[in-house]
This record gives sequence, structure tokens and C-alpha cells, in this order.
Amino acid sequence: MNRIFARLLLPFAITLVALVPDLAHALNCRVMVGTMSFGLYSPLTPTHLDVMGQVTVRCQAQPGSFTITMGPGVSGDQTARTMLSAGATVLNYNLYRDAARTQIWGDGTPPTFVVSGVRPAKGRPTFYSYPIYGRIFANQVPDPGVYSDTPLVTVLF
Repeated sequence: MNRIFARLLLPFAITLVALVPDLAHALNCRVMVGTMSFGLYSPLTPTHLDVMGQVTVRCQAQPGSFTITMGPGVSGDQTARTMLSAGATVLNYNLYRDAARTQIWGDGTPPTFVVSGVRPAKGRPTFYSYPIYGRIFANQVPDPGVYSDTPLVTVLF
């Protein structure tokens, strides 16, 4: 009797295991952005002041794609970002996704661009690093002071 029961139970057990779905995990990403320091800017300098920063994205769980957007900061305009000092004086600058500084990093609304990535497989967390190219434009005459802006970096996945 046990032998017949075992023959009937084995196909059922195999079928049951095959019907249990793999636990579902969506792509999960986290963004890390360091401070980007332009250093000292000299008024009426005939050349742009260029610096480079970095965005790092850490993704885990399932494969999938993600997009990194960059907000406009205090200016409210991705194509004309400004830094402010305590005295409310502005310093014009922008952030780019390319070293030639021709592709403004924004939300993808023309003429801005986003940065995209793909996590091809599940497993251990994966880190992706993307450069941010910053530029303070030449020939400005701002008041002396400390200037800053805080554009929001978002990862959509």
C-alpha cells in the first residue's frame, strides 16, 4: 500500500513545486550624489569654469532599466540654472551629461537629456557611476559670496 501511495504522491509533489511562483522582487535602486565644488570663480574671467562630479546608482533584486533625471534647482529652469548667494545675487551655470557640455542633464524635456541604465541580471547589488559635467559661464560679475544650488536628482525604475 505504501508503494502505491508513494507513486501517486511523487507526481503530485513535482507538480506542486512547479506551480509555486518564484518570489517577485522589483528592481530596487538608490542614488548617491556627492557635493560638486566649483572652487573660486574670478569675475569677468574670459573662460568657463568647468568641474566634474558623479552620480552613483546602486541597484539590486531583479533585472530592469532605470532613468536618472536632474531637476532645475532654484532657477526653476533646467536650461538656465543659477546658484544663489546669501545676498540673492545669481551666478549662471549648468549641468551636463557629456564632457563637451552640449547635452543639458534634465528631465528629458527638449532640449534636456536624461541618463539611462540597465541591470541585466539579478543577483548581488550592482553599482553604476555616471559623471556630471558642471560649468559656470564666463564673463559674469557676481557679488563676492558663497553660491549654491540644490537640483534634485531622481532615479526612476
